[in-house]
Amino acid sequence: MKKRPEKNKDTWYKLDNAANIYPAVTTNKNTNVFRLSCHLNETVDGLLLQDAADIAIKSFPDFRVVMRRGLFWHYLEGTQLTPVVMPEAGRPCARNYYISDKCLLFSITYFQSRINLEVFHVIADGTGAMELLRAIVYHYLVLSHPHTPLPAPDIAPPSLRKEDSFQHYYNPQDKARPRGERAYTLAGTSFGYNTIGIIEAQVSTRDFLALAKSKGVTATAYIAALLIYSIYRELLPKRLASRTIGAIIPVDLRGRFVSETTRNFFGVANVSYNFSRQPDGFDDVLRSVSEQMTQKLRTESLAGRFNYTMGVQKNIFARFTPLLIKNFVLNRAYQQSERAVTCAVSNMGRIPMPEALAPYIDRFCCLLNPTPLHKLKICVCSYGDKFVLSFTSNIAETKAQKHFIRHLTDNGLDVCITCNGVYDDEIL
Repeated sequence: MKKRPEKNKDTWYKLDNAANIYPAVTTNKNTNVFRLSCHLNETVDGLLLQDAADIAIKSFPDFRVVMRRGLFWHYLEGTQLTPVVMPEAGRPCARNYYISDKCLLFSITYFQSRINLEVFHVIADGTGAMELLRAIVYHYLVLSHPHTPLPAPDIAPPSLRKEDSFQHYYNPQDKARPRGERAYTLAGTSFGYNTIGIIEAQVSTRDFLALAKSKGVTATAYIAALLIYSIYRELLPKRLASRTIGAIIPVDLRGRFVSETTRNFFGVANVSYNFSRQPDGFDDVLRSVSEQMTQKLRTESLAGRFNYTMGVQKNIFARFTPLLIKNFVLNRAYQQSERAVTCAVSNMGRIPMPEALAPYIDRFCCLLNPTPLHKLKICVCSYGDKFVLSFTSNIAETKAQKHFIRHLTDNGLDVCITCNGVYDDEIL
């Protein structure tokens, strides 16, 4: 008989405020799994990567957990399970959580020169998961270049990484209920749940930031406005011209509150534009999106939003509602909120690594899983002068992505494009 893994009985904790929604809404199509990748300047050795993962995970006990169901809430419990590194197989961001399975909620794979970390959103957000990937990459390079002294990246100690920062900064006196009108939902030829389309556009970090600066906006505002404008120009039917196009933008809260947690600690800002009621020029969209972000990304606005959801979670009736009913209510609330959004834009910013590692690292990139309502997403990060924009979609049409990329080339940027081969036509 196979021996069951020993439990770490000293480690269990509640899901954080952002994580509570994910078990209730996860399906084969809406996996709530994201991928972070590091491309090296050398082919990955799977055995060395396994050794690196074994070393790195010892410093990340907050990732060595399984999810269990209680009567009223899901919770995370420590485990002695360790990740098994595998060659990449199957589609990216595939579902890795099933109610009947007690398994780790992340996976490590590799393909040629790329190291992948895929994470179920319950245990971490992108910034938190990147801490683990940075540690894995560092230990791998130390093992693969044993005679070269390589400094370790600056990573917070485990005691700080396990903090539930939503709980720590909760203020019941400062709440703001999120509101939004129904937005246009993309339509197209579906790939099916087992396939997603990926287009990676790589540009110079310096050139892209200069382009955004020339318009007086941030990189995130420029990307969000351009994606909204591209959807309007290429995908919005005339019969639905009165519909708003909305984008949801996750925001890392660690820069606004003192926190080094690797658990979820992010807010969201919804920006939108209605071309039937507002001018239809790109500069008009850019100006509006930038103004909305200035307003919605204020610390008090972000805090008010997570204080509201925390307050709902702490409500006495919510706390003691059976999990089955709670999941049904959460799912309905999630579907309602998602209808205010057309697409998603996530900017993870600059990925910090010690300068001594630069000769071995080509770039980092990140992928978000598209959903039935958010069929087009873009995730962005930069390393050195490589600024990578990764589009993911579950429909075959690529007109919006093409328009987005052509806008960059028309503005003088050199764009290097790769895709995962699921599209029938050329990207450009």
